Amino acid sequence: MTISRRTVLAAGLGAAVAGCTTSSSPVDGELTATTTRVEEQTEASSTSAVEPPSTTAAEATTQLVPSPEYVGDRPFALGVASGDPDANSVVLWTRLRIDTNEPGPFAERDFEVALDVARDEVFGELVHSDYVDARLEFDHSIHAIVGNLDGDSWFWYRFRVGEYTSTVGRTRTLPASGNTPLRFGFSSCQNWESGSYAAHRHLADEDLDLFIWLGDYIYEYGPGSRGVVGSTGVREHNSPEVAGLAGYRQRYALYKSDPALQAHHAARPWLITWDDHEVDNNYAGLVAEDDQDEETFRIRRQAAQRAWWENMPVRLEPPAGDRYDIYRTISWGQLADIHMLDGRQYRDPTPTDGEPVALPGFGDLSVRTLGETARNPDHSMLGAKQRAWLEQQVDGSDARWNVLGNQVYMHGLNAFPGKVPTTNTDTWDGYHGEREALLLNLTREARNLIVLTGDFHSSTVADLRADPYDSRGSIVATEFMAPAISSAFPNALRALAPFMLALNPQVHHFDPDNGYMTCEVTESTWTTRLHRLADVTAESSAIAEVARFTVNDGTPGIATVEITE
Repeated sequence: MTISRRTVLAAGLGAAVAGCTTSSSPVDGELTATTTRVEEQTEASSTSAVEPPSTTAAEATTQLVPSPEYVGDRPFALGVASGDPDANSVVLWTRLRIDTNEPGPFAERDFEVALDVARDEVFGELVHSDYVDARLEFDHSIHAIVGNLDGDSWFWYRFRVGEYTSTVGRTRTLPASGNTPLRFGFSSCQNWESGSYAAHRHLADEDLDLFIWLGDYIYEYGPGSRGVVGSTGVREHNSPEVAGLAGYRQRYALYKSDPALQAHHAARPWLITWDDHEVDNNYAGLVAEDDQDEETFRIRRQAAQRAWWENMPVRLEPPAGDRYDIYRTISWGQLADIHMLDGRQYRDPTPTDGEPVALPGFGDLSVRTLGETARNPDHSMLGAKQRAWLEQQVDGSDARWNVLGNQVYMHGLNAFPGKVPTTNTDTWDGYHGEREALLLNLTREARNLIVLTGDFHSSTVADLRADPYDSRGSIVATEFMAPAISSAFPNALRALAPFMLALNPQVHHFDPDNGYMTCEVTESTWTTRLHRLADVTAESSAIAEVARFTVNDGTPGIATVEITE
């Protein structure tokens, strides 16, 4: 089968929206979701009775779902997406924008939407055609699990309502067994105000099976609140800092209006986790960044989690209650098990007992000497339940490569010379004791452990030791930290890069510019390529591969570093 990424890219860009108007929902503030199976269908609404969906290509293009009242003229303005595939099914997502020309409330009703899945991009060979519900309760988002698909295969999908058809998306299932080579990309951190999404435009055209997102899909800040707009002049957030369900929903709609992001979502399935900005900068568990009391922040976090689920193509039930477990494993045959982690919701408060150190350019980062709290193995980032789950997953894995989808760097970063490391305690350095115990436990069982990281608005390639500050310890794993899609690395820190590398021999490579990483995984070799944007402020920015790194099966740590720029 011929697969055309150019066609999908053009389709995604064709669905670009000039702007999404602000809408408020009548369910704002209601945080208790009714748990439902997303693949089950409910009865058609009384105003939208329809015939069974079409089963041939001709019918799929001519027999349209009758146009329901209030659907608006651009119901699919937020694009389509797919995610969390397995060997015979995948999650397909969209979110209707109702009455997009009016700033008033959404229509107070559910909608039925037709969903078609085919083996080809012109829908000549349909494999699935059915109705799915866009429910008011979930802000008219759809999470359709389509099953009974062939494994290790590509498919195309679209949504239809009234006379409107969505962008055509492209997705795939995973191999059920074997060591089929895997190609994927990963990144994080796409602050709307910091730059364009040119990186997503290039990613949409990459030849990749999957994309892994490691957090900070949105930023909660108000316009220019962190001085970002003044430095780039690119674009602004559309509301003050968000804290309630309506605000988070609006912020996702803003980000998803970007045509390059839509094109990348339409190109392949994503595996997604969150970090802090989906809720609040640098939060830890129920400890907010500012003076919010625990109960106020609990309500805010629940709202943020609800909006995240509504807008992500994830194989999860909607959140209900205070705890929302999103950690999960995706298996690519016997080649790789990918464990997506949550490093925010369960973490203990950031340590404050180390001696604070003021360093220029570190801004709001908590920089302290490594104290007793951080060294305590019971002081946890993952929480006991998630950590036990991860260790069990790796212990029971027969994969050649075990991969952690992780938010903040594990490799350690000493910021100042001295007998005691000076570290950023918002990272794994603030949970040094747990990191040491976790790495020892995981690498005792895993044949090859690879850690993928985002968050720090820069890229690093590093060897992992259980204690990163003990050079006598054995290398046990490898970490790749991808650059940010658009979020900026502090200018004041760029000049310190050579100094930081000298203090941290475990780090082989550092780059402060925007872009992404791609990986090629085989039985014998893991190859990671670093791609750097020329100008993050320009939508038309060029991108170039600037470095290549390899890890060999059975030998932890970086085997080769090749600078290709």
